[in-house]
Amino acid sequence: MHIAGILENDRTKEIIDTIKYFLYAVNKKVSFSEYAARFKNKQLWNDYLSALIQIETEILVIKIKSRDADEALRTLPLNTLIVNDYTNWKAIYSKNKRDLSNLLCQMIVILNSDIIKPSNFTDEEKCRLLFYGFSSDSNITTSSTGEPFANGKFLCCVREGLISTNGNVVEPQEFVVNLENTVSDPYSILAAASFAVLNDIDTNRLNLMQ
Repeated sequence: MHIAGILENDRTKEIIDTIKYFLYAVNKKVSFSEYAARFKNKQLWNDYLSALIQIETEILVIKIKSRDADEALRTLPLNTLIVNDYTNWKAIYSKNKRDLSNLLCQMIVILNSDIIKPSNFTDEEKCRLLFYGFSSDSNITTSSTGEPFANGKFLCCVREGLISTNGNVVEPQEFVVNLENTVSDPYSILAAASFAVLNDIDTNRLNLMQ
């Protein structure tokens, strides 16, 4: 099971709703939860995971409040972390500066490159980072045409090939998101698209839904 965390802010619901759009389109079995003190209890955590495995959950997404970020990062076996807010990231960095490299080695971190600059990271750290946004540093961005919105649709682009969480190669590609089925905030779409691509979502299936 792939376990992902998302640091909460005012866009979290939009991102999760858009993640649902991507995952449900290909019938991925996903569960959503919120980080709570019970997850620190190893037995309760294992029982929870066992219950999810029994219903064949493929992906678990856990919302994490900023105040719980330090504890959650040290407690949960996260495979992926989504960060959409500079304040959240700064809070993590200030508390985990010494341990940041170790944390990055254990998960893939999805970051907004328009507010958190890739130049702040070493080449080794960048191997575990996936950037989205409109800057030239973004792995996931908008269409090469320069027009992200067209006829009620949002155009996404995987700029460079990348390795998915399952070890598959994701080739550069473009795909459309139907705004009737999701939110219209471009950053929320790109954050969710980054997570979807990272989890081997077949974007061709999305095109068939338009």
